[in-house]
Amino acid sequence: MFSVFKAEIRSMKLSQIISPAMPEYRLRIGSRLNQKILCVVFAAIVPVASAAEELPAPKEAVSVVTSGETSARQPQSLRDVLRSGDRLNLAFYESLASVEDRWTGSRGTVPWNFYQRPELTGEYVVEADGTISLPLLGRFPVRGLPPADVEAIILPSYESLVGRKGFVNIVKIEHQPIYITGPVRNPGSFRYVDGMTVLHAVAQAGGMAAKSIEPWQSVEITRQIERLKAGLADLKRLASRTEVLRAKRDSVQIASIGTPVLGPDPDAQRLLDDETWQRQLVTTSKDAQSSAYAKSVANAQADLDLRQARVGNYDATIRVRQDRLASIEKLAKNKLVTSIELTRAQSELTESEDRKQQAVIDVESAKQRLAAAKQDVERDRIERKIEIEKSAADAERGLSTALKTTESDLEIFRSMVSSNDSAGVEFEIVRPGPNGVIVEPATEETVLQPGDLIKVH
Repeated sequence: MFSVFKAEIRSMKLSQIISPAMPEYRLRIGSRLNQKILCVVFAAIVPVASAAEELPAPKEAVSVVTSGETSARQPQSLRDVLRSGDRLNLAFYESLASVEDRWTGSRGTVPWNFYQRPELTGEYVVEADGTISLPLLGRFPVRGLPPADVEAIILPSYESLVGRKGFVNIVKIEHQPIYITGPVRNPGSFRYVDGMTVLHAVAQAGGMAAKSIEPWQSVEITRQIERLKAGLADLKRLASRTEVLRAKRDSVQIASIGTPVLGPDPDAQRLLDDETWQRQLVTTSKDAQSSAYAKSVANAQADLDLRQARVGNYDATIRVRQDRLASIEKLAKNKLVTSIELTRAQSELTESEDRKQQAVIDVESAKQRLAAAKQDVERDRIERKIEIEKSAADAERGLSTALKTTESDLEIFRSMVSSNDSAGVEFEIVRPGPNGVIVEPATEETVLQPGDLIKVH
């Protein structure tokens, strides 16, 4: 029963198999269920019909052609050079010289004066060493040769074997399949077609596999988004603080450098104003301390001036009392004054000198207090300079750290969401070569060779 059905299939074309079924299915095409049934039925019919179309028509005459003519009429894929692993379908024919041979020939499938040798006709594989082994004929190197050259190489040995004029034809060449692995719908091996690219292989594999997001992945993505929002807010705040401190350190206007750094963000001016206000609070406190130091210097200077003026007054008093003592001493020699008056003048002079000495000591103390006050002012100036530079440096380091953290969080977020994005797909080709396996990057337009393995990342 199966043989009868097979014979009928051989004599029918694809259109003869599918067309009779079409009217019946067109009447029911509106139903979704019947559409599915139609797909299933056609899926079962088409492979059989395709196989039927590949078989030769039983009653069509075949003209005799030479090997060169056969090669010219073959499609481009059959004219390619042979590679290891290729499967060849070779057909061998011999010429019939006698009338008896003429009537016993396989008339109808080949010219009546040629007879096919079934013991040689069949499928052969190009071995790893680049040769094919033919029974009774031996081994022939064929790798890298076009089919026409292979036919020409085999024909002399075949004619020598049968002792007659012969004909060798490569009916079909089937190259090694290509393989594809990775996130595609149907990874595996597929038939190689001449000119096939990586994109063709992906299409044969059903395209890129869609990856659904698990609930836990959605939660992690949401958390990562919140981290990014918080990181960006910190980044803006640190950028504003850094610009305010830099402006204070370099004694420039904030507006001249704040806008280019923060960009057109509507919160930029508000952040700058907030950081400027907070910095102004610190500056006000430090200005009050600096004012106190400056006032101490002024007070110390005033005290020094006062004490130095006292020393000058004591000098004038001492000169007056020295002159008075000298006059009293002259009078005492002439016994015009008593010794008591002389002793009193001497005591007044000594008292003035003692007070001057104390005043000089007080002046030195005032000078020391003034020097200490000036040191406080200088120390305050240096400390304020160090503080602003340190604060600016800390802000810059914090900004750099925050920027790296935000970039890291952004990369994590991109890796989370890129699993469903085919834009980041990369391809590698693993290709056997004469010196071993070669691994090289590829694109969608890369042309494949038989036996290639495409790795999708």
